Amino acid sequence: MRWLRDNWIDALIFAVFAVTVVGIVLFLTGVNPFKARTPAPAPAPQVERPRPQAPAAAPEAPAQPEEETAPVTVVPLLPEAPEPQAPAEPARPEPAQPAAARPATPAAPAPAQPAENPTGIFRVSVGAFGNPLNALALAEQLEAQGYPVRLEPVGRVTRVVVGPYDNRADAERAAAQLAKYEPQVYRGDTPPPAGRYLQVGAFKRLDSARAVVAKLREEGDWPVVLNYRQPWLKVWVGPVDDAEVAGWKARLEALGFEVVEVR
Repeated sequence: MRWLRDNWIDALIFAVFAVTVVGIVLFLTGVNPFKARTPAPAPAPQVERPRPQAPAAAPEAPAQPEEETAPVTVVPLLPEAPEPQAPAEPARPEPAQPAAARPATPAAPAPAQPAENPTGIFRVSVGAFGNPLNALALAEQLEAQGYPVRLEPVGRVTRVVVGPYDNRADAERAAAQLAKYEPQVYRGDTPPPAGRYLQVGAFKRLDSARAVVAKLREEGDWPVVLNYRQPWLKVWVGPVDDAEVAGWKARLEALGFEVVEVR
């Protein structure tokens, strides 16, 4: 206590300093020691609600006697009259365009109507053979049946033709009779054979040419074709190139044939 009496000034300064420091700290932290604390609100008491009870069943009302009802007459309803509609406006004709603006459309040509039975020269091709003996046999068979037959050289094959007929109907009828040969009807005459041939015989009977054809095929397998226009059946060799005509002609004459050059 003596020290306090002797140093009371220092103690007072220290106390003031300590109070100042504590006040600064409380100011910075936002703590007010002199503010009264607000007591926490007490929780509201929970009121127990009464549970709803099922309503008691109402007593059944006594049954009332049924009242007699008068018969109801059903009156049919008339359909409502349709509302009048405004008359449709007539279509306005579009203004005609000038002739220069419209694209020129060429008129389609009328299809040509084929004639029901055209006339002319009609023939029926019934086969083409590389072996002239087969063509000769078919020609003999058809001629024996009364068909007009021709043999035409086409390159190195011989074509068998039936005809001519004056109209397509007759040609079609002949083709139907020769259906097993898969015939083809064509119009017009056959053009003359192209190329150069060497004729080695001419006969009036078809069977007379058989020996000549067989000999030529045995003596070097010459390209033989037949040209039959009644009454003559001509045996030709070819076609032959121009450079080989002389050589072929000499060889055929050596076999005993009279050779005539044909074009």
